[in-house]
Amino acid sequence: MIAYLKKPTGVVLLALLLILAMIGDFSNGGLMLIGIFPIPAVYTAFGLFYAVLLLFGGLICLLLLYGIWNLKSWARLILLIGFPAQVIFNIILDPLIFENYTILVISLVVAGYLLLPSTSDHFS
Repeated sequence: MIAYLKKPTGVVLLALLLILAMIGDFSNGGLMLIGIFPIPAVYTAFGLFYAVLLLFGGLICLLLLYGIWNLKSWARLILLIGFPAQVIFNIILDPLIFENYTILVISLVVAGYLLLPSTSDHFS
């Protein structure tokens, strides 16, 4: 099935992960806006702005999904530089959230995959 799509296998898997991230951001941000989920203590200074940031993160995931699915070089560049930098910023902001370390490892693996010549040749 993936050969039928004419895309590298990792790109299809990355697109699926971006869809999950987009759903997670939209649902968490929306539920925080209407008050069902509490806003984490670290972000109380931001208040509802944090929930809006999650919704904005969902829109960014949607944009990255479009770029990675169409093999655009700007999406590759964002995933190579922007995603690890954002996760490192989250770790500096609150080093006790250990999920950020897992996300950092995943982002570095994705960056390594996107640097492979067999993958980078597909991007225009």
